[in-house]
Amino acid sequence: MTADIVAVVNPISGGGAGRTRWAAVAAELDRRGVQWEVAESASGADARRLAAQAAASGALTVAVGGDGQIRDVASGVLREPGAPMGIVTAGRGNDLARHLGIGADVTAIADTLTDGMRRDLDVLTIGEEISVGNVYMGLDSVATELINRLRWMGPPAYRVAPVLAALRWKAAQFRIEVDDQVVETPAHLVVVANSGWYGSGLHMVPSASADNGRIDVLVVDGGGAKHRLIGAMTEAKTGAHVARPEVRTYTGTQVTITADRPLPVHADGDYLQEFPVTVGIRPAALPVLVPR
Repeated sequence: MTADIVAVVNPISGGGAGRTRWAAVAAELDRRGVQWEVAESASGADARRLAAQAAASGALTVAVGGDGQIRDVASGVLREPGAPMGIVTAGRGNDLARHLGIGADVTAIADTLTDGMRRDLDVLTIGEEISVGNVYMGLDSVATELINRLRWMGPPAYRVAPVLAALRWKAAQFRIEVDDQVVETPAHLVVVANSGWYGSGLHMVPSASADNGRIDVLVVDGGGAKHRLIGAMTEAKTGAHVARPEVRTYTGTQVTITADRPLPVHADGDYLQEFPVTVGIRPAALPVLVPR
């Protein structure tokens, strides 16, 4: 590869928006005389392979897609320590981009890819896997399973699926270890946060920042009535829910979680594994270009 930029495009992101979004950005790059190549990924593993090749070539590797594509491309880029990464938003939620201040304007995206500011992001580690946004479990991970089955709906799925999932949901008993602190509690959901944004615009963990060198954990207590959970999710659009007594937060550098029944564990919108799950952190591991 001899290009300045290699775009790794997820062709199904955002209902097929990946190709269209990249074509618009590529046209702007052409006007600036920037050499680029595009590679479409057929799977998460393929995105990692293509990203690793691009990073090794010295090109700026750009993830074109949603949060899952960003995670997969980051996994490949991390094989080349210090290699930079760019982001073009083309997913349904685009929550990491929201956290980083990366918008949808094509000219602004081209400005960032050609003259952006480097921000060294922390990366969450889960065994051999990583997360650049959040790892979560409970009602939200159950709802995400449903969201992924409702891809045809587009962004409205993020609002419909949680309501449908909540109708059958019962709180689980969690055991949460944050460094040396152990918490045992019924909970509706647990979020292990790097960026703190998810669900297509919910500011779920306002204390989280992708470059603060720590893991922030949010727990929504499951001991109260279910209507309180609905109220908390409504307030999560602004982050005001953290003032509620049933919402608790913790911070550390390693988190281990189990529950009294099987639940899916998700990372950045995709299924990751079942329990138990242990999450660590690699501080300042991923250089990403963000707007100046």
